[in-house]
Amino acid sequence: MDVSLDVVSRGHLDQQPTNATPMIVPANTVASIDFSRGVVLATVELAGQKPLAGKIWLYARGALNFEDDKGQTTRIPLAKISRVSFSTEPVPEKPAPPPRPKPARPPADSAATGAKVEIISRGEQADVQKHCVPGKITIVDFYADWCRPCQHIGPVLEQRVNKDADLILRKINIVDWHSPVCQQYGIRAVPYIQVYDRRGNKVGELTGFNSVLFESYISRAR
Repeated sequence: MDVSLDVVSRGHLDQQPTNATPMIVPANTVASIDFSRGVVLATVELAGQKPLAGKIWLYARGALNFEDDKGQTTRIPLAKISRVSFSTEPVPEKPAPPPRPKPARPPADSAATGAKVEIISRGEQADVQKHCVPGKITIVDFYADWCRPCQHIGPVLEQRVNKDADLILRKINIVDWHSPVCQQYGIRAVPYIQVYDRRGNKVGELTGFNSVLFESYISRAR
């Protein structure tokens, strides 16, 4: 039955059926009420408490679902309610949250930065020498997210770089064997590591990781 619900008072619902005279119905005879507009503004009066202003969006099993101004929903048994007054004002819509800005990703060939560790490519072609910082020894780590040895070597390289003020690390994610950067450098295996001196000249490279050979390249780059 479609009705207009005006007041809940003393355990009764004052409602008006469409094109009919108002009538009062005991609340315990009503199974549920589903409000046609989703939610309605209402003031709930409880015995011995201050009136609560908020929204009601369902009456079921002898209780009202009441939403306060913080968006928290509470089920209030009708037996505890002295009176509920409904408003005819439309419920204001919540403004949509502004879209979260996406962090800008520099192009692969952007100028070098002084960051200790930086990913300079995710599959795109990259000019490694543009990312070498003058006065620093640059280590370039070609890796892939799916490469288990890379997952082990990556943290080792980062730890080594963070312990030495003269070193920086530039990481290139090849993504797959057919990516532009993989074709550019002829990568056939990863991890693949290059070492550049303070003037941006390559002094050595290695596939996999050999700590003795790696340290010898760093010494030569100094």
